[in-house]
Amino acid sequence: MAKKELIERRSIIETTAIFSESEMDRYLLRMSWDDSKKKAVIIMASPSSADEYILDQTTMLCRNGAIRSDFGSITIVNLTSSIGAENPKSSKQNSAVIMIACEEADCILCCWGRGTSMTEEKEAMLDALKSYKDKLYTLVDSKGLEFSHPLSPYAHNWNIKKLDHRKI
Repeated sequence: MAKKELIERRSIIETTAIFSESEMDRYLLRMSWDDSKKKAVIIMASPSSADEYILDQTTMLCRNGAIRSDFGSITIVNLTSSIGAENPKSSKQNSAVIMIACEEADCILCCWGRGTSMTEEKEAMLDALKSYKDKLYTLVDSKGLEFSHPLSPYAHNWNIKKLDHRKI
């Protein structure tokens, strides 16, 4: 019987989470695995309870999509920071964290979904990101619809599209 060759692979994914003292707000969740590759920021609507150890399905899909799209890290931020709030609101603290993350990124993915909630927050975010129009992108689902949320079954295979600056 022939000896089969085995290949062992190892990786390290450094994860950082930034919460409020009460841990009722999550401002940022960053995962980094290859500093030589591009950095992506993913802006969604509201944070989950995912943290530096426990991933939820959306976070896992974001990480997998980013790896398949040849990014070396993702920073997940949200229009609001409140975890599980019925009426989440944006805050100056959250907006500041988002803008710092966007400044450091090579690619900003607007992936907050197409639902009718948080319309004002979505418009305000696009307005705040005007100075980053050269690195603004969105996920397009298999139906051709922009601003897809990574959890949408139609957006699991990432199709990243540059945002039309006239829409911003």
